[in-house]
Amino acid sequence: MSVTSREVFDDEQLSPITVAEVLDLQALTNDRFRAPPVSTTGRRTIYGGQVAAQALRAAAMTVPDDRVAHSLHAYFVAAGDASAPIEFTVERDRDGGRYSGRRVLARQGDSVICSVACSFSRGPRDPDHGAGDYQAVRAPAAQRPAELTTHPLNASRTFDLEARVPEDNDPWYRWPARLWLRIREPLADDPNIRACGLVFLSDLCTGLSRVPHVEKAGLLPSIDHAVWLHRGGDPNGWLLIDLCPLVTHGGRGVYTGQIYDEHGAALASLTQESLFDVTRGDS
Repeated sequence: MSVTSREVFDDEQLSPITVAEVLDLQALTNDRFRAPPVSTTGRRTIYGGQVAAQALRAAAMTVPDDRVAHSLHAYFVAAGDASAPIEFTVERDRDGGRYSGRRVLARQGDSVICSVACSFSRGPRDPDHGAGDYQAVRAPAAQRPAELTTHPLNASRTFDLEARVPEDNDPWYRWPARLWLRIREPLADDPNIRACGLVFLSDLCTGLSRVPHVEKAGLLPSIDHAVWLHRGGDPNGWLLIDLCPLVTHGGRGVYTGQIYDEHGAALASLTQESLFDVTRGDS
């Protein structure tokens, strides 16, 4: 299998400024990969979507060329340090006739910061494979991205990710639960790199921003994040993410979401569990 990756990281190398650079991992030995620090300005936490996308990229670099990612489940074990490199270790669970399973541990020093399980499938050989396609979910009515202005993001955490926020009649606190997203700078024309791009943007906001009394809890850390990739999509084009809360109980909250392209095709579904405790804000 051919792998495009960095061979050497220079100690004086500038921090990455695009998602494409974030996904450019250094291949080490024994299915290990390294990502450089994304910040040189002191300790701060890493955006979870970055670590999940990099873990999927590491796994993808160990599968046969005909396998494309279709699902990922990440557990965020500890906050990452943006000023330190991350090492990804891939376990090859299985390569079957059609599916490949991988597990990835993301470490900084002696600490595991994220544990990821992911699966890849061989593309269908039947030219009529799309005959059974079905989509129950429908993209919500939303202003087109061309009608909206770009919403400012923290570029040191989300790099060249851009957001545009349509009008939304449902209330939300601090973070929108429906928005258009895209990665500005081109990603490689590779289905697995594009899948990593979808995973990168899938963690940007939270459906818990729609929960009553969320202002008492604030937006607290996520615990785990699952993404199912239904169709190939282009993260360099505008994609609509729509998030919806399900349950908050016992100090945790769960929400679900879909990612659609501009034509309304459902590209991915996601579920996330986060910490959520309204008693923190009670006086």
